[in-house]
Amino acid sequence: MPSISYLFKRLMNMNYKNFFDRVNTVSKKANKSKFCTFCDMVWCGMRYGAGYVDYDVIGFYKLNTAQRKTMLTRGINNKFVKRLNEKEYWHIFDNKNEFNQTFSKFISRDWIYPISERKAETLEFFKKHNVIFAKPNNGQCGKGIEKINVSEWKVEELYNHLIDNKLELLEEPIKQHEDMNKLNPSSVNTTRMVTVMNENGDVTILATFSRIGNGKVVDNFNSGGMTAKVDRDTGVIIEEAVNKLGEVYEKHPISQTTIKGFQIPCWKEARAMVIEAAKLSPHVRYVGWDVAMTVDGPTLVEGNQFPGHDIYQVAEKMEEEQLGVLPEFEKAIRK
Repeated sequence: MPSISYLFKRLMNMNYKNFFDRVNTVSKKANKSKFCTFCDMVWCGMRYGAGYVDYDVIGFYKLNTAQRKTMLTRGINNKFVKRLNEKEYWHIFDNKNEFNQTFSKFISRDWIYPISERKAETLEFFKKHNVIFAKPNNGQCGKGIEKINVSEWKVEELYNHLIDNKLELLEEPIKQHEDMNKLNPSSVNTTRMVTVMNENGDVTILATFSRIGNGKVVDNFNSGGMTAKVDRDTGVIIEEAVNKLGEVYEKHPISQTTIKGFQIPCWKEARAMVIEAAKLSPHVRYVGWDVAMTVDGPTLVEGNQFPGHDIYQVAEKMEEEQLGVLPEFEKAIRK
């Protein structure tokens, strides 16, 4: 059960309009009265640390008591982050340039930062790469990223545009593996691989999910993308994809590729890579790695020291005997 202090902070900072909008939405999906939905939502927040978004996205209204106890909710996730990730080291993951430097062994693409202090080198970067991705150094959920065709700009205008919009980090595009293009060609479709390190330095891959774009240049679950569970051992997608609205996709709406049963390439190499990367981060022991499969093998896109927990467990297609990831999480920490 969440602490009193956590519940108090949630009550003080809650967006009550969004809360009651969510009550209305869920009551329709669950075919239950708004009053019953409200009461159960409040109970799940108090008992399991499930926020109202958790209640909807994870699907608490569909779960029995045994399943609810196994869900990694917002409240529980926050506790694990606080316990496992030392805040004074978060900057390595928050700052994209620091991340690229720290984990450069696992990053195969060209990048430059900060362009405001390296104008001449930036102009050379424009000459080397006709297409670039421009990113805010501390952006999240794919927000603020621009895909730019350099040939469509005058060089000085492009440079000034990037400076004016605080897009200080430039990267060359990732050349996605042809198999991943078959799944969805509109974006690089990354795989979220969540690792946990115990006090002995043993690393466990806790969860693996494919993050699939849907018409945008990013694949983020919180920016219109979808997610599908991947078998941790084989790299095969084992469920249909679902987006944050709970819409289920058997086939990708753009490529028409069947999602369940799709084999993600380079899987053995990707597993080994994130385990090795995790060991470079002994002070941040709970990380969500975003991995892209390229023509030359897996590469890190970014790491998240405060991994979003909602994509781990989406109950739209969960059967009665299926459980959440919390028991496995606790086991991995104890090893």
